[in-house]
Amino acid sequence: SSGINAEWPLRPGTSKCAEVGALEYTTVKVPYEVLNKKFRQAQKIIDREISQLNTQITNIMKLPSTEMQQQAMPAFKEKLGSFRNRYSDCLVKEGGYAKKCLRRLEYLADYTEQSDLKVENSWKKKRLDKMLVDYFLRNAYYDAALLVVKSSGIEDIVDTDLFISGREIEKSLEAHNTGPCLQWCHENKSRLKKTKSTLEFNLHTQNFIEQIRSTDYMGAIAYAQKHMVDSEGMTKEKLQETMALLAFRPSTQCQKYMGLFSPTRWEELVLEFRTSNYELHHLHSDSLLSTVLQSGLSAIKTHQCYSATEKSGDCPVCNEPLNTLATSLPFSHCTQSRLICRISGEVMNEHNCPMMLPNGNVYGEHALKEMMAVEGIVTCPRTKEKFWLDQAQKVFVM
Repeated sequence: SSGINAEWPLRPGTSKCAEVGALEYTTVKVPYEVLNKKFRQAQKIIDREISQLNTQITNIMKLPSTEMQQQAMPAFKEKLGSFRNRYSDCLVKEGGYAKKCLRRLEYLADYTEQSDLKVENSWKKKRLDKMLVDYFLRNAYYDAALLVVKSSGIEDIVDTDLFISGREIEKSLEAHNTGPCLQWCHENKSRLKKTKSTLEFNLHTQNFIEQIRSTDYMGAIAYAQKHMVDSEGMTKEKLQETMALLAFRPSTQCQKYMGLFSPTRWEELVLEFRTSNYELHHLHSDSLLSTVLQSGLSAIKTHQCYSATEKSGDCPVCNEPLNTLATSLPFSHCTQSRLICRISGEVMNEHNCPMMLPNGNVYGEHALKEMMAVEGIVTCPRTKEKFWLDQAQKVFVM
């Protein structure tokens, strides 16, 4: 009742609705996916516990005497109490993520069509901080991310737990320990199967390789029989290639199998886990800050930004460090051209006519008149030549 208004403020088709749809998709999607995961896990726990309780009740009812049934009741009550505690824990966890979804919807609902520009700018500042936190978390700057979260008060709209827990699994892989990652695969088995992930098979393959590296060939064969045959992502070709490693040594020069023994496979597993983790929670592979920055730079990038004589001090792309960052980005596609005065930055049109000096350079009429009034003469910013205002001629663009 204290949540979102019944009337959703973002009308389909409006510019703000499109903006939120493009930039804030993961804001609600991530906690929803976690909530969905917790619900499914709780459902499995409850079904299993209820099945065990029913079995226990049936066994009690089959006892030959009332006295024996009464003796079995304390154990049943203890089991029932344990079930109630687990059920309560599941409700608390689900309730926490449900509230997180609600708070994020409220955050999006605050971005309404309002006339108060100050309020809207404040909301955009909060969104920028959210983008910075997302960028910091993706690049393992956790202390910086937590400082921004605390100073901006955006604890409810960022996913610090997801990235920090994911980083712990990555650290274990970097330490050549597949245990936490295999446990994560087990918890998300059904969802990984839908995405046809090969992460679990590759993890088992790495364990198999490490046993070969330590010359435990019988142990490697036993491990493959137990874990790799039915592993998610396994194919006949992959299994045959992996088992062929038994005939090689880690120092082999055979190109096909030398890569499987390479230590860089651990780095590949880290990247594969990160990709799978992002995919499961519908996170983009690149940070939102990077995507928005690249889009913005590309939208205003022109060929003049890389010309020593044509650069403008007011253009973000013309100046460092954005000039270097935008080097690999495409140039903007303009369907309609506008003439901008190099001196004032104003648009040159019928109200501010373009004026050409005798040296061929063109500036806005307003800027030239203002320069004439202040300095008594017109000085070309590019060549430093001086002219009288009546020497300038109007330019007409067809």
